[in-house]
Amino acid sequence: MLLLLALLLSEALYYAHGIGCTITDSDSNLYIFGAPYGDVSLGPSQSDWTSSSAPAGQSQIPVSLANRPSFDTSNPTCMFAPFLNLIVALNADKSSGVKALHVFDLNARVWNLVPLTAEPEFPGGDDLVATLDHDTNVIYAYSNGKIFCIGDADKDNLSQLSANGKLSLYWLSQFTVTPQPFDCSGYTKPVFGQGTNHLHFFNAPGLKEGEAWVFVVHYAWWQPTQQSYGSFPQLPGQSVYIPFGTKAPPKFAYIPDDGHQVLLVDTSVNTTNAISGFGESGPNFRYAATSQSLIQFSSVSGKLKVLDLITGNLVEGSGVALLPNTASEAKPKVEISSSEPVKLPSDPNAGAVSQPSSTVKAAQSPSAIVTSMPPPNVSAVQVVSPAKNMKDSGGVPLLATSLLLVFFAMLLL
Repeated sequence: MLLLLALLLSEALYYAHGIGCTITDSDSNLYIFGAPYGDVSLGPSQSDWTSSSAPAGQSQIPVSLANRPSFDTSNPTCMFAPFLNLIVALNADKSSGVKALHVFDLNARVWNLVPLTAEPEFPGGDDLVATLDHDTNVIYAYSNGKIFCIGDADKDNLSQLSANGKLSLYWLSQFTVTPQPFDCSGYTKPVFGQGTNHLHFFNAPGLKEGEAWVFVVHYAWWQPTQQSYGSFPQLPGQSVYIPFGTKAPPKFAYIPDDGHQVLLVDTSVNTTNAISGFGESGPNFRYAATSQSLIQFSSVSGKLKVLDLITGNLVEGSGVALLPNTASEAKPKVEISSSEPVKLPSDPNAGAVSQPSSTVKAAQSPSAIVTSMPPPNVSAVQVVSPAKNMKDSGGVPLLATSLLLVFFAMLLL
């Protein structure tokens, strides 16, 4: 009975705090948001990440900053925009869910709020998987059995934030040129990796071991056949791309939830290298990467594990978890105004996803997955008119349920 009580209390605390995230910038500086000790900037040194001593006090970023998300959801996503030096948090605040982006400016050290509308629908929050395209600043996501995107590559994206402090963006869900090539009804735990400006979907229906479905982001086109990357089981999990200087990353880490191994997928040659994993993984963990390391962050303990991608060595860092708890700090509440709806272009072709320019190209290697050319008879991506009604994004399991179970368990003692 005491064990049951402990488990229920642990679950209650989990739902009360939610899940945080970790991210790296272009200089390999490591950031953690929504940890039990708040938000921290740990710099680029792996020895600091894995230290057994608490980092210096100036490493903590005030959680009382205006527009900061609460990190009280069960499925947040943090992304880095390398050409804008912005960290973007999606579905990281229960009050806004998928109806806003929270954007941290690494230069000014301030949070900005970007409201989101939808045409014709919002994605769900519980099964959402998202990434920010390296070259275009367009966010792509998968939820409710379909692919979504935020904005377009031309002008309606986060590149406008510095000039427009009241920027609003929009979700699109009917923008793909070709139909999704698999049955979405059994795809309840989506996972995809970003590589060479393509999204590679694993653990999906219709796939054999080592295969993926591929979405070409610059042409909004589903590749009609599966692509093989080797031989490994299809499992639920997470992914993070491996930074590749200023170029679009060709490699990403596919991290199955069983924690046994990490699959390093190279989309330039369609091969996969399997290395030993972290020992445990799953939804309580979040991942970041540099060109040489893969970092695991535990939202429960706040501890870090760092996996060297070259040697395979795994080191745990407990020092950061010694930082003081900042949960009691007050955070200004921000309401999302709906008085200024997003104005979408009236011309259906005006909102089309841009074709890659001479400096932004999809994969062109003969051995790479898909052709970088659009499918036949495709000239533009049609954008549907916005819908009047918007669906709610859902939420996390209620804390009250867990607390009620704890109460009844105590009565039984």
